[in-house]
Amino acid sequence: MASSPAPEQEAESVTVTGTLFHDPNATSSSEITHITRKDMQQRGLKTANDILQQLSANGAGNLTSQWAAGGGFAPGGSAPSLRGLSTDSTLVLIDGQRNSYYPLADDGERDFVDTTWIPQSIMEGVDVLQDGGSATYGADAVAGVVNFTTRKNIQGFEANAEGGLSQRGDTGHQRLYATYGHGDLNRDGYNFYINSEYQQDDALYYRQLQSPYNNGDLTSLGGSNGNTNTLLPGTNQFNTNYTGSTSAAIVRPFVNGAGVGGYSLLNPQAGCGGLTPVSGYNFTGNDTSLTSACSQNSKQYAMVQPDQRRVSATAHFTANVTDNSQLVAMFNWSQARTITTSAPSPYGTATQAELVSSSPVVLPWQLSNGQLNPNDPYAAQHQDAQIAGLFNQVPVTTDTSNNFRGSVRYTGWARSNWGSDWNYDADFVGMNTLLNQVQTGQPYLSHLENAIADGSYNFVNPSQNSRSATNYVLPVNTINARSQEYSGQATLSKGLFKLPGGMVKVAIGGNIRYEAVNDPNANPLDVNNPANQWAIYNPVAQVGHRWVESGFYEVNIPIVKMLNIDTSGRYDNYNEQSENFSHFSPKVGFQFKPIKQITLRGTFNRGFRVPSFAETGGQTEGFVPVQWDQTNPAITAWQNSHGNDGYVQSGNYIGQLNVGNPQLKPETSTSYTIGPVFNPTNWLTISAEYYYIKKNHFITSGILNPNAYLNQWVENGGSNVGLPAGITVVPGPKDGNYPNALVAPAYVAGEYINAKSMMTDGVDLSISAHAHLPGALHDVTWYSNGQATYVRRFNQVNPDGSIYQFAGTLGPYSAVSASGTPRWRANWSNTFAWKKLAVTPTVYYTSGYKTVADDSGATAPAADGRYSHSCANSVGMLQFNGPAYPTQCRVKSFWDVDLTVNYQFNKKWSIYANVYNLLGFRAPYDYATYGGYLYNSSWSQKGVIMRSFQFGVNVTL
Repeated sequence: MASSPAPEQEAESVTVTGTLFHDPNATSSSEITHITRKDMQQRGLKTANDILQQLSANGAGNLTSQWAAGGGFAPGGSAPSLRGLSTDSTLVLIDGQRNSYYPLADDGERDFVDTTWIPQSIMEGVDVLQDGGSATYGADAVAGVVNFTTRKNIQGFEANAEGGLSQRGDTGHQRLYATYGHGDLNRDGYNFYINSEYQQDDALYYRQLQSPYNNGDLTSLGGSNGNTNTLLPGTNQFNTNYTGSTSAAIVRPFVNGAGVGGYSLLNPQAGCGGLTPVSGYNFTGNDTSLTSACSQNSKQYAMVQPDQRRVSATAHFTANVTDNSQLVAMFNWSQARTITTSAPSPYGTATQAELVSSSPVVLPWQLSNGQLNPNDPYAAQHQDAQIAGLFNQVPVTTDTSNNFRGSVRYTGWARSNWGSDWNYDADFVGMNTLLNQVQTGQPYLSHLENAIADGSYNFVNPSQNSRSATNYVLPVNTINARSQEYSGQATLSKGLFKLPGGMVKVAIGGNIRYEAVNDPNANPLDVNNPANQWAIYNPVAQVGHRWVESGFYEVNIPIVKMLNIDTSGRYDNYNEQSENFSHFSPKVGFQFKPIKQITLRGTFNRGFRVPSFAETGGQTEGFVPVQWDQTNPAITAWQNSHGNDGYVQSGNYIGQLNVGNPQLKPETSTSYTIGPVFNPTNWLTISAEYYYIKKNHFITSGILNPNAYLNQWVENGGSNVGLPAGITVVPGPKDGNYPNALVAPAYVAGEYINAKSMMTDGVDLSISAHAHLPGALHDVTWYSNGQATYVRRFNQVNPDGSIYQFAGTLGPYSAVSASGTPRWRANWSNTFAWKKLAVTPTVYYTSGYKTVADDSGATAPAADGRYSHSCANSVGMLQFNGPAYPTQCRVKSFWDVDLTVNYQFNKKWSIYANVYNLLGFRAPYDYATYGGYLYNSSWSQKGVIMRSFQFGVNVTL
């Protein structure tokens, strides 16, 4: 940081991102993006999530609220992923202080700080350090740091009311906040304000969208009809890839351990109940009997975005304790509630561990009490029945996080007779996040078995079931998770002596903190009775705590006017239950300014990330679409043994169980940046910066090629012989139509491992300008800010020497729900202000990418360890998500233009309007991702919502 000797100081608590010094006028050797309160208002950025998701450096693995709608591991949470290095490598601070982790880990693996709860209305600005920050902040800052800074001096009353909806009239949005402050820091020596904020965003379902997103029929795109129970075009034959259960149950006789003949409706009087009747042959793959069933939209229950509500309250106090010192204290409470739904569970299902299955669902003709079974239409003939259908309860998951955060900071200065004055800072922060998760609508297998045996559940007319009967079969699942963060820190800084360029300054400090996470298993396995388990619910869990002690320093050396050097370092010692870690992280930065208009800046630093509690001692199960090798005779023979039905099709999701590994090493990183900053005039700044980050001992799943393991297991007749050490494939439940054939795999299990490395490099570009327009438009002031990031490489080197190359592809695939790595992301905002009116169009751009993904298991590496990126090997061409999808080699780029109009009536009243996706650009089709249906929600969410509008009013009294 460049600096000059300060004259008489004022007592003011100033937090400067990326440095230990409290000089707000200093410039940084690192690239820092500043987003002011005014920027947020002009661009229509209403939440912390909005601010971070639009960053051009926010890459692969960013966590958006939309992930929750698709069944994400951390519903309700949101976090950035700077440089694409995932959510665990970006540190999120408030006023330079840490926050507790979200109790649910991203993908069940990565600890992250949730930004959903942060109240935007009290924010003065956001600083984004797009460079390693471990030398100042410690672990988790490998890719960068996001620091939210709060307002310090609010006087009087402020309020806002806002509402909005999409062009279809859905996705309702409401936002309210009110703030009251008293006291003037300069006049009264103190300021106190209270704030409350409320926001509600309604759910959106695929069925509400335009075609083809609103159903499973992709014939208009060159695919096939993926809705449930449809006929092949022009025939009376069922498409066996997509036969299955609907809300209208079907039944057939079950004789000698197998279903016989075609199906018919279990409740003919009720009919299809709003679904489409369909009759045809070959329902199970090789039968010749007529089946009468109902066709259902496969996207009937799928969500685009969850129902989210946030309520917060803040109390903030600032006081000038003496002429030389200031105290700042703040307390926040915020509640974030997220509701997601999914498709009803089929009657034929299995425990989450796949050890007990209710498929095929066989209703005995005689109940356990000796009476005839009223659910079995063949009971009078003493014949069992096989049924298929969906429960009539839509599964609902409600995640409610209550965040309690208190912080205090005391800063000041003391005179010194040599060098410059002493500056000191002591702060403490404590935060608890309490998460209540309630899940409903999934069967508990032992209860389902009992209900089938004693007839206590009415399958013929489920609406006639009592609440107690329904709750017995579909009991509520509740967990309470908690995370904690307590941190105390002190720093001392001083100017030592002068050099030709200015005062040499030094800062030292220490920190001690405690952090803990307790996320219990929502669906544990009962080894004594494996049927005592819910279907579907993920057994994700992580429990752990640790103390961390740190010491750090920073030295700023302005050698001459044109050359400034800044060096810093931090030693961290982690004390965990099973193992201790320690690491020293140095950083060196420089600024060289040969002339006023040009500055060359650069940094070199080392950092680290400790394994998360989940990576060392937890477990999580993800699901990836399987790709069966159609060139392997053993695979095709196995598929034929199942009548080639939907049970054995590519595109089915199979579990990937990752288990914690206490022997993991911490990730270590080396990074550097360099680039020029041009100031040709006093109204224009242009910068370009090259960045490079390499992680060694990168932590990843040990299941490097799941499709290869699954195919080999089937080829071996269900044996794990020959699979890599530590890899186990577990058999799944029986095929209800072919119970005697070899079952499909349920999941593949393996530990987390340290890969060799992961690296990424690229270029950041930015432009900032402000000027009056020429001629007759001289009264119009123009403000322009633009960012662009180009990802040159993003590579992972695995223990076996193979190399994943992700840049410009759909990878990373399995780790981050196939969000992909577009090479270019950019945004450009231009504000035109005239008197009381301000108009701001903002353009966003994300480049396209190939649908290849080296970590998808689609292909094997070549002799040099690299994977081919030809279209023949693309996930989109191989139709990983199922045979209904069209083939695709490349996803197109996406543009979005947002417009904000602000009008200030007077000092008290103003109004504004926001139009998102003003030009109505559609999301490009992505048939290969599985994080969204036909589109990639990380990059083109606005393209499926289409235009949306928000209107609001501000008042200041």
